[in-house]
Amino acid sequence: MAKKIGTIAIVVLIAFAVFAISMRRSHMMMGGAGVQQDLVAVSKDGAPIPPSADVTAITGELPKSTAAQKSGGMIVSLALNPYPPSAGAPGKFDVTLTDLDGKSIDDAVISLDLTMPSMWMPPNKPAMEFVSDGKYHAEAPFTMRGGWRIEVIITRGGTAQSAFFDVGL
Repeated sequence: MAKKIGTIAIVVLIAFAVFAISMRRSHMMMGGAGVQQDLVAVSKDGAPIPPSADVTAITGELPKSTAAQKSGGMIVSLALNPYPPSAGAPGKFDVTLTDLDGKSIDDAVISLDLTMPSMWMPPNKPAMEFVSDGKYHAEAPFTMRGGWRIEVIITRGGTAQSAFFDVGL
């Protein structure tokens, strides 16, 4: 009888361990609780960049689906649709470029680099298409839940510069 109870206890412990490991793995792969964060402009190392007066003078009050920052002599605004984004579904990325006087910049070549700072991801680098009036558009999926960094790579006159944004899903 004691041997049966011991065997049952070992089976229960093993089942619990398998369950706990699978929940931990699911938590890691799906982002876990508290990962959702608003779209924010950040520096290359991920420090948040609060909206400056010259940016808000051009962009005005932005919805949660949009963030903006000054990069060189430009203001770079990034809007995500749908917002909040979801894993696996195609996301729409809209970038608006203006100079510091609010005039649209139409001569840039823009691409995105979607990465997860906490883990290696395969390349996800959609090119953006020029639409009109400083607006550029691309579509790409966020392949899984978690914290994402969106690098907006802007090339003008042979010179490239980047603006960075973070979002969690």
